Amino acid sequence: MRALTLTATLLLLVAAGRPSGTSFPWQQAGLTERQAAAHLLNRFAYGPRPGEVDRIVETGLERWFERQLDAELPDRRLEERLRELPALEMPSAQIIETYSRFAGDQEHRPQRELMGQLMAQKLWRAVESENQLAEVMTDFWFNHFNVSLQDNQSRPYLLSYERDAVRPHALGRVRDLLGATARHPAMLLYLDNARSSAAPGAPTTFERARARQQERRPRGLNENYARELLELHTLGVDGGYTQKDVVEVARAFTGWSMLPPGSFRKDVERRARRAGRMGFQVEGEFLFRADLHDAGEKTVFGRRLPAGRGIEDGEAVLDLLAVHPSTARHLATKLAVRFVSDQPPKALVDRLTAVYLESGGDVRRLLRTIAESPDFWAPAAVGAKIKSPLELTASALRVVDGRVEDPRATLRWIAEMGQPLYAYQAPTGYPDRAEAWVNTGSLLNRLNFGLQLAAGRVQGVDLDLSKLNGGREPDSREAALRTYAGLLMPGRDVEPSIKTLTPMANDPGLAEKAKPLEQVVGAILGSPEFQRR
Repeated sequence: MRALTLTATLLLLVAAGRPSGTSFPWQQAGLTERQAAAHLLNRFAYGPRPGEVDRIVETGLERWFERQLDAELPDRRLEERLRELPALEMPSAQIIETYSRFAGDQEHRPQRELMGQLMAQKLWRAVESENQLAEVMTDFWFNHFNVSLQDNQSRPYLLSYERDAVRPHALGRVRDLLGATARHPAMLLYLDNARSSAAPGAPTTFERARARQQERRPRGLNENYARELLELHTLGVDGGYTQKDVVEVARAFTGWSMLPPGSFRKDVERRARRAGRMGFQVEGEFLFRADLHDAGEKTVFGRRLPAGRGIEDGEAVLDLLAVHPSTARHLATKLAVRFVSDQPPKALVDRLTAVYLESGGDVRRLLRTIAESPDFWAPAAVGAKIKSPLELTASALRVVDGRVEDPRATLRWIAEMGQPLYAYQAPTGYPDRAEAWVNTGSLLNRLNFGLQLAAGRVQGVDLDLSKLNGGREPDSREAALRTYAGLLMPGRDVEPSIKTLTPMANDPGLAEKAKPLEQVVGAILGSPEFQRR
């Protein structure tokens, strides 16, 4: 009887479209199912598209979430747009040959064209992709492993960095992210590890190169990557490491370099492959130079790395850091801040830390734990996060069903609101707390963006506001405000917003610049409530 009962329960769950083992406690939090669906879309996506809240309610919240974790939904419209960007299909070496000063015999194209394609694909993906959670997590991890386009050397590698090192692992395992980012030329250049080598006189794994190495006095040990790997990427600033740990980790990553761009690349790659039996390794643009690796004995967090090894030293450090308790807590905290609140409950962080350690840093398991947590659904958490300029822009475009034909003007608005894409100079990446985005200047820019978008004055964006209401025109501004507040902020209590926005919707100064419906929609998109997710 017990087995039959369990089987019947599983069948009921499947019939209801809810995967077994997944249950969201939104009812216990006092939310309606529409409110819960809207909350999911505001946190695990870039906001709802027209009618999407009701579609999720119909198919089941848990089923939508599991499909987002799978990230395999057809994306034909997006793929069609991305075909307009030729660099997305180019191997990294071809990108460098085509869009940098190392073009050689290739046709040289301006690097700003490459940056335009990089930013266009990010905006298009955020607005149009069906696999929204994959886009949110790609943005999260790029920010975590930040590389800035303000670094001249890293800039031409940014597109392949996000495409090849971050995106494929955004819903995978942290260890794979660590390995992929550590090996990519963008990170190797940005944090100077491509320049890091054994100090003169230190033992190397390629003894016949020693004389040449010491004669040229290679650049020596560089601690930049090691320090940021510990402080930002893994353990956190309070993770318990010392300066000695930084030095030992830096020694472990000596020799982690890259193939040079331009005419020397093929010759260096050919020689490195011939020297493979001596410890040299080539993978894509990554090059491990055994002649520059400090092969002496090292001790990293109490673990002895014996002398005489090569690339295994760096890999062992990544293995160790990926499962370290401080890494688990650091990343658990960042995920809780991103998806729950700026000051997440300690109990939630503890739970995520335990899941991280038990799963070996499985990102899908961590996200599922957040979605199943009462803390995620608590009334205090709903609408508690302030949207970044990218999030605000993408959510506004999605909810009005806007189509970005030419992204340049929209990208300028994102920059004016304080978040020029890929341009945060420090390795920390953009902050993920309200104080980073809430100030008088940014709020004014956000309001202006909402008004300009609704009025059809953001160049390159097509939208038809009347379609959102089935082509029906409300009888008055007040009726329009009530109708469109419900359409643009589904699943929310719009009464406080209506009260706040009524004066703005009737402002005669704005009426001179916009039609009544445009004025109403612009006021809603620029409202404090729409700024929240």
